[in-house]
Amino acid sequence: MSQDLEIVGEAPGNNIQAFIDLTLLNCNLKGVYQVFKNGETGEKKTKILVMPTDPEPQSMTLKELIAEINNVIQSFGKGEKVTEESMEATLDSMGLKKIEDIRVQIRQLFIYIDSSSIEANSKPCEYAFNFVILNPVNPDESLKLFNIKSLGLAVYNTDRKKIIERMQLENIDELLA
Repeated sequence: MSQDLEIVGEAPGNNIQAFIDLTLLNCNLKGVYQVFKNGETGEKKTKILVMPTDPEPQSMTLKELIAEINNVIQSFGKGEKVTEESMEATLDSMGLKKIEDIRVQIRQLFIYIDSSSIEANSKPCEYAFNFVILNPVNPDESLKLFNIKSLGLAVYNTDRKKIIERMQLENIDELLA
């Protein structure tokens, strides 16, 4: 997919744009890298954006994830493969019995950088990452006191509505209301 680059209000200068569409853990992502220089002021701006393009977060089984990790290991070197047996032993201790039923999901992977050669025009880097295990986690028989229905981690510093909505975050104030 190509896009026309229009830099409104900028004088002609040297411009570069590179983009990539890729899939990571069944999450469709777009990455865009832009560099443009204002011919009149000499200001050089660099923008980098990585964000999901699929409307809803997708997931994949842990078995599929292990296969993908092993493909990467084989492609880039001679590292030791991740075995299903070693993963099953670890997961079994957490109460996750069937490796083929475990689903992982990247709900959000967002990076936005807008920097300028004129420091006052640079903006702080924004990011958001949200990873979720969608299956219940039931500890072994000795810990029947509790079980975990889902487990996730979100790390972010953005307040962009579209990015936050996709993460499906819990809000403590709303939960207490």
